[in-house]
Amino acid sequence: MTTDAEDPGATLRRCSCYASQDVERRLKNSLIPSRYQRVELSNFSLYSGIDGTLEEAQLTAEKFAKAYPDQKDPGLLFQGPSGVGKTHLAVAVLRKLVTSCGVTGRFVDYRDLLRSIQNSYNPVSETSEMEILHPVLQADILLLDELGTRRPTDWVRDTVTQILNDRYKRERVTLITTNYEDDDTDASIPSLAERIGPYARSRLYEMCRKVPMHGKDFRQITGRGTVQDAADQPKSSRAASRRHAH
Repeated sequence: MTTDAEDPGATLRRCSCYASQDVERRLKNSLIPSRYQRVELSNFSLYSGIDGTLEEAQLTAEKFAKAYPDQKDPGLLFQGPSGVGKTHLAVAVLRKLVTSCGVTGRFVDYRDLLRSIQNSYNPVSETSEMEILHPVLQADILLLDELGTRRPTDWVRDTVTQILNDRYKRERVTLITTNYEDDDTDASIPSLAERIGPYARSRLYEMCRKVPMHGKDFRQITGRGTVQDAADQPKSSRAASRRHAH
């Protein structure tokens, strides 16, 4: 048996192993869906015909992750239509911070969260509302995906406001994606304020930098399921996609 005194590198190897296990544990506890397990900032696919806001959004996300915990903005709000890569960039930032900065993270689908809270009100439920909210409120980095997709009610607005206020007071980083924007020129399309309430939207101005993302649905352009999948296409396929995008 070799002792640490005989093999000075043994302690270093054990520390490295434990550190790797700790990263894997924190990633697992972040509950990132399997669909996004491989997304990174570096494999966000940009190709001809893509709106310039997507390149700017990628740059903003990279700067945010690189500067943490000294980033200028306390959070990021990715806004835009479906299929432009909002969740990809948000998850990529979350993964980067969890793996590189020793923080805890949490991926939360907005609709699933509200459904779980409502189910906790059932007398036979074994989970309380606070048990559901605790990891959401306590995570160093929270990713709230698809904000505003649930039909707005007073209860929904109150719940969103409670979450945002708590994280704001604790100065915790919050990453948000939403299909709803702030432009109210088209009365047929609800604004984000209409979906979550004006108070919660106002709070977001203080909590997150707005990151607009526009363009065509990449699923229609590439025929693939995610932006990362598009990056995995053979070069010939990507070239065909670029020709189609023109």
